[in-house]
Amino acid sequence: MLITGGGDVLAWPGREQRITVYTGIATVAALVGSFITAAIAQYASSTGVRMQTLRAHPRQGAQFRRNWVGILGATLVVSGLCLLAAILDTTEKDPGGVHWLAEAALLLGAVRAIRLVWLFGRVIAAADVDLADTPAASPPAPVRRPGS
Repeated sequence: MLITGGGDVLAWPGREQRITVYTGIATVAALVGSFITAAIAQYASSTGVRMQTLRAHPRQGAQFRRNWVGILGATLVVSGLCLLAAILDTTEKDPGGVHWLAEAALLLGAVRAIRLVWLFGRVIAAADVDLADTPAASPPAPVRRPGS
């Protein structure tokens, strides 16, 4: 399949379909980027002991932050490559192979999406454990009215 070119998926459709695919990938990457910023906000606002320890750890805290920034940066690269492919793809058959930009971006996005799901799961698990460790607030005492 690779020898015959049968695996080159974005070479099959015409230009209009490729442009639609490029903009679709760029849009999905932008949406994932907004999800990442929400996840980073959750990480940054977690006040549990485990999350504070992780953020303050000299090595693991820095690695954790690099992971978040790397995933966010990858979504920007994916969107940028797909938008660039949409601009450069000007012919019906794409003899220059511009569609490879989008295919590479799609591969990068898929790998980083797997990383994002793993990382977000770790943040949720740590936040849940921290939440389970905090004592529950006791219910308010009933109020007695005079004369009842």
